[in-house]
Amino acid sequence: MPKYSYRAKTKDARTIRDVETASSKDELIGKLRARGLFIVSIREVGEKKERKTPSFFSVSLFSKTKGKRSSIKLLDLTLLARNLATTLSSGVTLLRSLEILATQTESGKLENILKECSQHIRAGLSLSEAVAKYPRVFSNLWQGIVEVGEASGNLPLVLERLADYLEMRMDFERKVKSARVYPTILICAAIVALFIFFKFILPKFLEIFNQMKVELPLPTKIIFNISQVFEKNFLFIIIGIILLISGFTFFTKNPQTKKVWDKVILKMPVLGGLVFLGALERLTSTIFILLESGLPLVYTLEVAARGMGNTFLEKNIISAKEKVRGGASLSEEFRKLDLFPMLISEMAKIGEETGSMPQVFKKISAHYQRELTVRVERLVSAFEPLIILFMGVIIGGMVISLFLPLFKLGTMGGGG
Repeated sequence: MPKYSYRAKTKDARTIRDVETASSKDELIGKLRARGLFIVSIREVGEKKERKTPSFFSVSLFSKTKGKRSSIKLLDLTLLARNLATTLSSGVTLLRSLEILATQTESGKLENILKECSQHIRAGLSLSEAVAKYPRVFSNLWQGIVEVGEASGNLPLVLERLADYLEMRMDFERKVKSARVYPTILICAAIVALFIFFKFILPKFLEIFNQMKVELPLPTKIIFNISQVFEKNFLFIIIGIILLISGFTFFTKNPQTKKVWDKVILKMPVLGGLVFLGALERLTSTIFILLESGLPLVYTLEVAARGMGNTFLEKNIISAKEKVRGGASLSEEFRKLDLFPMLISEMAKIGEETGSMPQVFKKISAHYQRELTVRVERLVSAFEPLIILFMGVIIGGMVISLFLPLFKLGTMGGGG
């Protein structure tokens, strides 16, 4: 019978390398799974390794990433979770699965990351340790789910649940984005119209009025003064806008100043409510998917807190997590925080009493998704007429200001 060299992971993430005799590769896979091992790679002893193309040719002439986009979308990660679950449950080894999926993804960046993950796993890391090296691509939720799957030996199952969650998330984000399309177009159109007006149209009218030596009314003078300031300092204005955006981005992203911003934004009218509601939706959704995958409550709260996107709320959840670690109930800690709605603490209490915490948080997350979608749609519906009114007042006021001197000329001509 043929001999096979294999590498597998135990439930405590130890790597086992050994050689074993079996009638076929499928038989060996069955034996290893029966022993509770997670298979990384299997190769028949004496089987020639796949010849690798020299790096120069693989990068320059035969690159598979050619024609692929550089960005990584949520769809790419959703398909990765779904396809990885399918290949692993079909008996394909982890390394082979990653190699197959690397060539199938439409993102060149993700292809390179999957190839690098394969190299890390060959070096002895687990999949969770490999994906943790790319926190900007694989979120805390991804890392937590993979770690649970490896520890329980049910990686394909938890990846299926992750894929279901990501598909639900993708559908939710699609609804929110579609609601923002029309007002975004209106705002862009208003900015372009104002730019054309100040940069090209007003200077021409000013030249005409100067040649005709017309005394300009006050509204027209104000408009022309703004136009001249804009024309003379156009470059400085653009640089100022860029610096303002860069400064704001730094303020909201820098770890020190972000703590201040995360508190301030929650207190803002309208926007603060939306940010808070979005954070609640992410919190409850993450708790649901992690608890359903078998992650302990304390670790679930830690992962969920890091995924909220707000340091102030994260600090409160971490505080509740420490109390739960000490034996307190989650519902009681949510109630003591006096920050989250009563709905969360009451539903969590029901989940604790009935032993159905994942199902309870699934219902809460669905509730907040619906509420957030409705609130965004209402805000957009109220915002659209305000934008149209703003454009009408500004552009209409400019047009009237331009025609006032012409009316004056007409009156003077009629009097002559």
